[in-house]
Amino acid sequence: MTNHKSFFKKIIICFVSLIVTASAVYFFLAYYYKDSFSFGTWINGVYCTGKTIEEINQELLLERENKIFTIVLKNGSTELLDADSFQYKEDYTKALQEEMKSQNPIFWGRNLFHTNSKILLPEVTCDMERLKSVLDHKDFMKVNQHISSPKVKIMESDSGFTLFDNTESILNYEYATAKIITSILAGENKIVLDDGLSYEKIKMTSDMQKTYQLWEKVREFQDFRVRYLFGDTEEILDSAVVADWITVDENGAFVLDENGDLILNQEMVAEYVASLASEYDTLGGTRVFQATRGEMVTIEGGTYGNQLNQKAETDYLINAFLQNNDADRIPEYTKSAKKQGSDDVGDTYIEIDMTSQTLYYYEKNELILTTPVVTGNLKYGRETPERACYVYAKQKNRILRGPGYAAHVNFWMPVNGNIGIHDAKWRDEFGGEIYKTDGSHGCINTPYDAMKQLYDMVEIGTPVIMYY
Repeated sequence: MTNHKSFFKKIIICFVSLIVTASAVYFFLAYYYKDSFSFGTWINGVYCTGKTIEEINQELLLERENKIFTIVLKNGSTELLDADSFQYKEDYTKALQEEMKSQNPIFWGRNLFHTNSKILLPEVTCDMERLKSVLDHKDFMKVNQHISSPKVKIMESDSGFTLFDNTESILNYEYATAKIITSILAGENKIVLDDGLSYEKIKMTSDMQKTYQLWEKVREFQDFRVRYLFGDTEEILDSAVVADWITVDENGAFVLDENGDLILNQEMVAEYVASLASEYDTLGGTRVFQATRGEMVTIEGGTYGNQLNQKAETDYLINAFLQNNDADRIPEYTKSAKKQGSDDVGDTYIEIDMTSQTLYYYEKNELILTTPVVTGNLKYGRETPERACYVYAKQKNRILRGPGYAAHVNFWMPVNGNIGIHDAKWRDEFGGEIYKTDGSHGCINTPYDAMKQLYDMVEIGTPVIMYY
């Protein structure tokens, strides 16, 4: 019995000691929190337990450094205001003081069971004169103040003609300024002006209505699109181009026909087609070619290349425009290469390096044949010309005739007038510097076996690039 009493006495002593210890810890923490925020306090997402007002104020201000205000205009565009430009400052001290007063450190234990989370707003100050000056220098405030003249005007742009109309978006300067300042003082980061009050709608005049009627004609006129295909390259004809096809007078005003419709300037259509020809015609022009010997060579003229049929394309565009037929278009050519576009040689061609007296044949970018050749005799002024040409025929067992000679060849591929590639059984050697004193009459003399192989592989129309 005595042992039982002793046991219960010990339990009571331990229990009382535990309560006394817990109470001491609790009241110690209550005392600790008397000059700081209680346990479990969060303000604006910042953990505040045990921190002073000054510490929390600094942390909250760090979260809002480099403050930028965004003003959203009616058209959806934005203007940015740097807070430093008008000495904008925030201070949470007063709000934090009020929050700390509301906390009784004795009751900090309640936060063990729920979080004390608060959102506080700072006290805001700024230089009002500077703020007004910053706003007044913004373009959107200067251009669209309600004292500006409202206008409806058809204007040129990079994408054709556009309509400028500010009759529904005349900024109410006084109201907009007041709203921006009020929002900034409230600490709002984003200020939306399209609220039904910041902008005013002006009643249209009869001249404005006429401009709208004309704009409908312009909009419909330039609503035309053709996608030209030049090999792997495409050229888009759209409103940016078609806008130039509208006939205007010497003052730039639109000219209307007797029905009140805009007039198509067919000369401008032809001018556009000429610009395409200038860009994509390769016949007879200067071309730069990547030679097998590793350098870029420049070749003038020749019979190979593309030449746009400008009349056919002009007629096509005029008819397509009048019928309002948008389309993808492969243009007509008066002369067509094997490939269209700026790289018209493609991946299958004959290359003749007359300096090294070597002929190369590439098929799908793979070098299939390399052979020495003999080209035109330099000593007698019969040098083979530099040209971009093509195989325009193929014949076997041909007699080649010229002043003072007649020669039988087994394989004949003319490439530039009377100049061609052929075998020459009368020669024992090819390549080197033979061409300088004992060259051909201008043709490309080729060993029989190589010529037979080349003849069987090459198609009519294959490009031939000849250079020194």
